[in-house]
Amino acid sequence: MRHQYILFLALTLTLSALAIGAEDPSANATHDATRLVVCMKAFDAACVNSLTYTKVFEDRGVSRDQLDQQLGGMYKQMKGAGARYSRFDLGAPWPPFMSRDLTYLFIPYDMVLKGGGRYVTAKSFFIGVSSDSGISWKFVDGQKVTQDNIAMIIPGYSGGALPPTSVNQTAGQ
Repeated sequence: MRHQYILFLALTLTLSALAIGAEDPSANATHDATRLVVCMKAFDAACVNSLTYTKVFEDRGVSRDQLDQQLGGMYKQMKGAGARYSRFDLGAPWPPFMSRDLTYLFIPYDMVLKGGGRYVTAKSFFIGVSSDSGISWKFVDGQKVTQDNIAMIIPGYSGGALPPTSVNQTAGQ
């Protein structure tokens, strides 16, 4: 009898925790985006790709293995050049919205990457994509996303405003 009570209590607490997490998709997205940033700072391609919304690439003929190889190669070069992120700050997520059975949101970011005698500063955003109503999120970097190509990531996007983007590259120590 005691075993059944403990099992019931554990199940109730687990379901309550899931319900609480599902109630705040923006907090969940921020949590998952923070994990993504940690993976990026570690130049961990497998970790980054595990948090990447790969359907966008797969729809264009790029396999998951190819993504892993390309990102792994890029990170290897960056490590070899002594690159490191000196700053990678996430902004507050924009309100989530639905489009064709998926939940989306934008999370702005500012970052500075140093390496190879250069500084790269970028202001951009992640596009968060959730297939479970905001419980878990995958991301696409919005650096090259424009009003003209956003429909590749968010089919049926209404043409609303996008977060600002900029990239500056300078020589430095």
